[in-house]
Amino acid sequence: MTRHSPQEVDTRTLIILAFSATAGVLVEFYDFTIFSFAAASAFPQIFFPNLSGTQALMFSYLAYGAGFPARLLGAFLFGHFGDRTGRKFAFLINIGVVGGSTCLTGLVPGYETLGIAAPILLGLLRIIQGIGVGGEFGGSTSLLAEFGAKRRSRAFWMSLANLGVALGVMASSAVVLLLSKTFATTGWRIAMLLSGIIVIPALVARFKLADFFLFEQLKEREQLARIPSFEVFRKHAVPIILLATVSAFQQMDAAVAGPYILSFMRLAGIPLATAATIIFLGRIGDVLGVLLSGPLADLCKRRMIAYFAIGLTTLLSYPFVLAILTKRILPVMLLQFLLFLLGWGSCTDWPQS
Repeated sequence: MTRHSPQEVDTRTLIILAFSATAGVLVEFYDFTIFSFAAASAFPQIFFPNLSGTQALMFSYLAYGAGFPARLLGAFLFGHFGDRTGRKFAFLINIGVVGGSTCLTGLVPGYETLGIAAPILLGLLRIIQGIGVGGEFGGSTSLLAEFGAKRRSRAFWMSLANLGVALGVMASSAVVLLLSKTFATTGWRIAMLLSGIIVIPALVARFKLADFFLFEQLKEREQLARIPSFEVFRKHAVPIILLATVSAFQQMDAAVAGPYILSFMRLAGIPLATAATIIFLGRIGDVLGVLLSGPLADLCKRRMIAYFAIGLTTLLSYPFVLAILTKRILPVMLLQFLLFLLGWGSCTDWPQS
């Protein structure tokens, strides 16, 4: 791809960039969330068989949760390398890290074969995966923000990276649904090994990327910051912390309404296939929320969209839990759809834009 100044970036170039960003984010969040579904259904029996059901589930969620602080580390590491060596190099490395760690996780033998080494390897691979995912999302949104800086619809173009998150999670939900009969035993391994196949088109798309023209100019003049991540945090600590707080709500909504709800539904007596169907249909709301929030963030006051979405999601969470406990499937489906539409989907774009 040829270099462009902001004034010269045409719609075709932005479409190619958006496809590349969306494809990479889709693959990495497929990997990140397929691990979460396995933690909710398969890992307790395979990696913690000597513990009680509650303890095994708790340790499975600890392995799942290890990926979140790792994402913070990945954001700083790959943010640094992206600003120092270029986004293309950082993109190729982090997508390889995520795809490789996910495939290896699918090959890790259980506790009966490796003993205590099995859950240790599981946790280490999750941390490596989290580091890669942490570098992916920030880099993708930064890339689209840089090339779409002069566009009136900047938030829309940035929303396409967020669309990759929604599509990736939706894809993982679809795989859980298709493999629901065997997912808790061997199906989760197949789902993780699939990452090695779907990562290929994303890698091809990444090879066509070019770095932003301003980065190339700063690199030629040797004006790049030595430690970019710390420089940004030093100058903009307060807005970063405030935006991170909003993003924490999004992440909580995605985690609670996804993997945790999967195990909660099973404890409430809802079969895995039904629970997977509910989550998959709910992810349609996630996609719609992202598609709507991009244009809305360009047209409306972004804070008001976030306040509305956060408030309504909080209120809906109570009847959602009650519907699960009473096994009312249709209300569960509807409320799950609304939670994803408002929680992750509608809140997604304004912090990045």
